[in-house]
Amino acid sequence: MPEDNKAKFKQILSKLPEDKRKLLYKRLHDMPESKREAYIDDFVKKYYSKPKKKAQQKNTSQSIILGILSALLIVGILYFVYVFNKSSIDSKFNQMFGMPPSEEFSTDPDTGSIIGPEPRHFPTDTPTPVPATPTPSPVPLKDDHPDLSGLVIVIDPGHQAEPDTELEESIPGSTAQKEKATAGAVGINSGTCEYDLTLQYAIVMKEYLEGCGAEVILTRSGNDENISNIERAKIATDNKADYFIRLHADSAPDSDIRGVKVYVPSTGKYASSASADGKKLAETVASEIGSTSLGAVQSNMYTGLNHADSVRSYQLVVGYLSNSDDDALLNQEETAYNVAVAVSGFLG
Repeated sequence: MPEDNKAKFKQILSKLPEDKRKLLYKRLHDMPESKREAYIDDFVKKYYSKPKKKAQQKNTSQSIILGILSALLIVGILYFVYVFNKSSIDSKFNQMFGMPPSEEFSTDPDTGSIIGPEPRHFPTDTPTPVPATPTPSPVPLKDDHPDLSGLVIVIDPGHQAEPDTELEESIPGSTAQKEKATAGAVGINSGTCEYDLTLQYAIVMKEYLEGCGAEVILTRSGNDENISNIERAKIATDNKADYFIRLHADSAPDSDIRGVKVYVPSTGKYASSASADGKKLAETVASEIGSTSLGAVQSNMYTGLNHADSVRSYQLVVGYLSNSDDDALLNQEETAYNVAVAVSGFLG
């Protein structure tokens, strides 16, 4: 037997209680001498291997506990960061996914669904409203205008003068709800109301597209009408429209945001091609009016799109009234005409 094992065995014996030590002596005494060395060697190995295993288990347990504590610490830090920067974080998150930067949510208990007013309306200092000047009728046609004969087009001038705060189903088949209609944005410098501007644009667009041969229907012809977003969508579906164009001029929390953006439904018959078509519409309009294209976003945020997803539906944001440059551009007489020209080119 190695001398080292003998020394270790003696140390082990010295640490054992007297009763166990006597029992071990008796066992060694009773066994043949030829087996004693092997037994002692095996005993020493087992004795020293057990503490190592326990130590390893102890280290593993400590690692798990430290990992859990670290995770809880990180979650706690992130929570406090979110609490103190909630508005900024929510805004950036919404912008990443093409959602309005800020939403006022309904009191409906289904907070898991996407709900809120439509589209986005942020508080601004409200100057005395100055109605947009409509393009004189009849609207002249360009020589190269497309032939839109046979097309049925429904144009929805976004918003209305008096909000309707009663709630309606936002997403078909869900409990998500939103206000039936809102007043929209206000020009940061001009004081132009979105509901008035979109109606003037819609009137010009209707006349231009009719000049191209299309059958055009407006969801509203005045600002004092009360018509919900579901009712607007129903006009498009009931008339079996080929296209449903929803006109808007949004507001954003950042006054530097400007350009043309298109929202399209994320469900329905044309969902697979809607994003590419919406991007093309945004680029066509931006080019025609001398603005910037912000592309297209598929979203289920908008009641009017959700309830008309059996039709090629586009929510065309022609600019942002919260931006001074867009506010000025959208109030120029020729801009409404140029938007109509661009839309006709897209449809043709």
